[in-house]
Amino acid sequence: MSSIYSPSTGSFDVTAEDSVTLTQILTRIDSSNVTLSATPGAGETQIADYLTAWLQHRGIETHRIENVPGRPSIVGVIRGSGGGNSLMLNGHIDTVTTSVTPLSGHIGEKRGRPVIFGRGALDMKSGLAAEMAALAAIKANKVPLRGDVIFAAVSDEEDASQGTQDLIASGWRAEGAVIPEPTNRVLITAHKGFVWAEVDILGTAAHGSDPASGVDAILQAGWFLTALEEYQRRLPVDDMIGPASLHCSLIHGGEEPSSYPAKCTVTVEFRTIPVQSDESLVSDLKNILCTIAQTKPTFRFNEPRLTLSRPSYKLPVEHSLVQQTMAIAQDVYGSLPSVESMAIWCDAALLAAAGIPAIVIGPAGQGLHAKEEWVDVQSIQETEKIFVRLITEFCN
Repeated sequence: MSSIYSPSTGSFDVTAEDSVTLTQILTRIDSSNVTLSATPGAGETQIADYLTAWLQHRGIETHRIENVPGRPSIVGVIRGSGGGNSLMLNGHIDTVTTSVTPLSGHIGEKRGRPVIFGRGALDMKSGLAAEMAALAAIKANKVPLRGDVIFAAVSDEEDASQGTQDLIASGWRAEGAVIPEPTNRVLITAHKGFVWAEVDILGTAAHGSDPASGVDAILQAGWFLTALEEYQRRLPVDDMIGPASLHCSLIHGGEEPSSYPAKCTVTVEFRTIPVQSDESLVSDLKNILCTIAQTKPTFRFNEPRLTLSRPSYKLPVEHSLVQQTMAIAQDVYGSLPSVESMAIWCDAALLAAAGIPAIVIGPAGQGLHAKEEWVDVQSIQETEKIFVRLITEFCN
């Protein structure tokens, strides 16, 4: 098999095994998400093809999942002898889109330290490279394992998480999972979920010259917005993740200036904690609306509807995967990593919902979704070392 994978835009070496070189290679492959924004993205096909060639070059069992055409995810498996825990190394291969193309992958300096620049270098091709380097080391050194190592390079995490959903639907499971989001050497064991809800407040359409016939849905929605402001003060708090929250992100109503609006639709985003559920949120919204209707005779509404729901996630600090990773990271970093929750959402919640305990730990850097993105070289190498140790210990 050739050591060079040659997509239409260039050649990328599949013999590379160190995490720094792999970060540079992956960063130079444009895998911007095709559905994330108005700016067309290149998609994940090219990087998926490279990962396939890279895995096959090492004789690693390889699977391609592409339930949605053009949105491939790649799974590589090193089988254990049996009787041990399986570990999933999950990482996303897509990046956010950008109006420019900073895909250089070149090494420069920040604060006197070597770093790699480029879109996706930090989020999260460096973490993916650390997983690949760890996988290559385990394979090359023929490290005896009882459990399987499952490398899952998934598409679309930046938008709808199609890749991890396809992975779970295809039946892939493990006793533990690690996601190398750029955590700046912090161990993440929890984050909030988010839910989008739409609420229609109803009025009566009429010409502006006929106020006796019209009911202004937008003004009626004001009662709902005021009630939401009061409700958010009573939202629950998690001891690790912090308070749940909400905001009204969109409002739409009316057709033209001289008409009473017949409908006003309010979109609410909830940032949720584990004690909240889709059912509890819908119930709370209904109670708010019904309470208003009891005192405001003209107030009418449609049933609240959820348009998107992503669960929160929380793994107890006492869990063996957390404790094992803390001990390994302490050896690698030279100090005990802090264990925290993070503000953003990631695929760890989908894995946890499928019964796979997950942690998040990865390299350091700056510029997530920004014009200049970079990742610290030493932190990539440290992440690789953590993953090699974690595979060796967790899977035996």
